[in-house]
Amino acid sequence: MTRVFLLLLLTVSLLVAAHPAAGQDTTPVARMTARVQTLTAPELAGRGSGTPATAATAELLVEWMEQSGLQPAFAGGWLQEFDLTGTGWLGQELAGHTSLNVAGTLAGHGDLANRWVIIGAHHDHLGLLAAQDPTAVPAPGAFYAGANDNASGVVVVSEIMERLSHLESEAHRRSLLVVFFGAEEVGLQGSSYFVNHAPLALDQVDLMINYDTVGQVSDNTLYVSGVGTAANLREMARTAGDGGLTLSLAEGGWSGSDHMVFNTREVPVLFVFGGPYRQYNTPADTWETLNYSGLEAVADYGFRLAVQAVTRPENSTWIMVAQPELRDDDGPQNRSSWLGTLPDFTEEMAGYKLAGVFDGSPAAEAGLLKGDVLITLAGHEVTDLPTFTRALRANNPGDLVEITLLRDGSPLNFTVVLGDRKDRK
Repeated sequence: MTRVFLLLLLTVSLLVAAHPAAGQDTTPVARMTARVQTLTAPELAGRGSGTPATAATAELLVEWMEQSGLQPAFAGGWLQEFDLTGTGWLGQELAGHTSLNVAGTLAGHGDLANRWVIIGAHHDHLGLLAAQDPTAVPAPGAFYAGANDNASGVVVVSEIMERLSHLESEAHRRSLLVVFFGAEEVGLQGSSYFVNHAPLALDQVDLMINYDTVGQVSDNTLYVSGVGTAANLREMARTAGDGGLTLSLAEGGWSGSDHMVFNTREVPVLFVFGGPYRQYNTPADTWETLNYSGLEAVADYGFRLAVQAVTRPENSTWIMVAQPELRDDDGPQNRSSWLGTLPDFTEEMAGYKLAGVFDGSPAAEAGLLKGDVLITLAGHEVTDLPTFTRALRANNPGDLVEITLLRDGSPLNFTVVLGDRKDRK
């Protein structure tokens, strides 16, 4: 089956979902469900970076943007191609391959028209479980579908841009740039390229909002970090809620997803995250596992947040929220932070190998497994138990921290919400 035929098949599927027949369900839940199913179909083979699925995925996203009335963001159209570096999940060299950012705009009005809000989500995932013919359709379970990570974020952003395109005109309203980033899973390569080749000056951007892994909102809690990166963001994030979701707000914007690149370029950021889940970075992250009523609640929240972002009169000034620092002395440390892992002392190796993961712990909820080797925690290198302990104690219970680990020799990134030792069972 050729890739051209696969693209045609997926486009037909998209058009059916976007333009249902009379009598079919056209609710947001039905629309988002259909789009997640399309993104996680075997024909897209897990949307691996540098694979033929990259172009097919990008074409689907262009269709969605066109249907929502957006305009191409780049001088050459909707797509921004960039070269890849490093290695993929299967250890394959990415050099010589490319990926794509997909971006569109909605024009603003009045005095705020030259100010911008960026809303984004990454469209890539891990791809295939094992090497095979890239033009073949993999069997179910032979690829990483990536429903929550990050088809969920893509469809929420798509829902937000659709609703914003029908927002009644305001006398003064910021312009909107929607970006679907490629190659997030292999080192934030798409967003890194974007900020260096952006179609607008970054000092015109008042806020970047990133949606990643929002399809399984645990305990009805939505995590929003980065509220300290501008003076007005905490209040804006809080007032966008309506009681349907419990908000957990955090100051920093350093969790390892595409917003972090913007934070380093002094753009205020918000990171919207649904919490850890057990299917993370496994083939079991399929469309059936998502909570679609919860996904609608996230889209509702995101729309209210976006309306505030594009209409509020004041501009934002970036504030640096420092990353927690490690201490080698006996100074203040947070001894309440809890991950829930057991170290393996039987092997001498660089990193922190897990001999076990406690049931119900933050590590278990995030999908960490016995045998994983932690190599970074919250941006700090982990080479042994003492460096792991210092990195853990530099953070507080409830913080979102990024963990990089080796699983079967291949690197994976996990976002974990740290627990409190007093809550251990």
